[in-house]
Amino acid sequence: MNHEAVINHLRLAFPAHKINSENAFVSWGATYLDAKEFSTHIDGKSWDELDVDYLAVREDSLGFLGTEHLIQVLPAYLHAIVEGISPTSTLADTLFMILTKPDPETDSNLGKERFEELINGLTDEQLVAIAMSLAYFTEHHKEEASVESATLALDKFWRQYL
Repeated sequence: MNHEAVINHLRLAFPAHKINSENAFVSWGATYLDAKEFSTHIDGKSWDELDVDYLAVREDSLGFLGTEHLIQVLPAYLHAIVEGISPTSTLADTLFMILTKPDPETDSNLGKERFEELINGLTDEQLVAIAMSLAYFTEHHKEEASVESATLALDKFWRQYL
C-alpha cells in the first residue's frame, strides 16, 4: 500500500468541511475538563487545518467527543499516523484504543455502544480509509511501539475493509 493512495483515499472519504464545535462533547464528554479549549481549537477549521501538535497534546479528547465530531476530526488523527508521529506521543495509542472493537467478555457494553455508534456513523468509503490508514501504519512504521495496537484494531474489525 503506497503513501499517496492512502492520503488520497483519506481526503476522498473525509472531505474538508468546516467544523462547528457546538455541542461537541454533549453526548459523551460532559466531564471532559478541556472541552471548551478543544472546541475553540477545532471550531471553524476543517480536519486538514487542525494543528497536529495540539491534537497530540489533547489526544484524550477522542474518548469524549460526540460521534459526529469524532468523525470530523478523525481524519486529522489518521493523517498524523500515516505521516508518522513523535515516538513519545501517545496519539497513536489513544487512536488505536478508540478504533479497536471491544472484547465482549471484558467490555461493560459502554465500549460496544460507543464503537457501534462510530461504525454506524461512517460511510463505506470512510471505513475503507480507516482500514487503509491502520494497515499503512503497521506496514511502514514497524519501529513504533503502537504497531501491536494497530494490528489488534485491524484484526478485530478493520481488515475486512481492505
